[in-house]
Amino acid sequence: MTILNIGTEAFNSTEVAEKVQADISFLLSRIALLREQQNPNPVVLQTYQDMLESRQAVLDWLMQDSIPHDSSTVRTSH
Repeated sequence: MTILNIGTEAFNSTEVAEKVQADISFLLSRIALLREQQNPNPVVLQTYQDMLESRQAVLDWLMQDSIPHDSSTVRTSH
């Protein structure tokens, strides 16, 4: 992956992705536990789901840099 510059600090995007993946795992487990409750709090459940969607979007964005962009693999039909 790459280096992310946030303000004056630089972060390895691999480390950031690992943290985001840990957040996703935590949120998935919390959502599963909430859904097992007899009367889950809908506000809390929706908050966790919104947080999960946000973390997944960030992870998708971080993973875009790991896709190789090799022009030699581009083929045309001409």
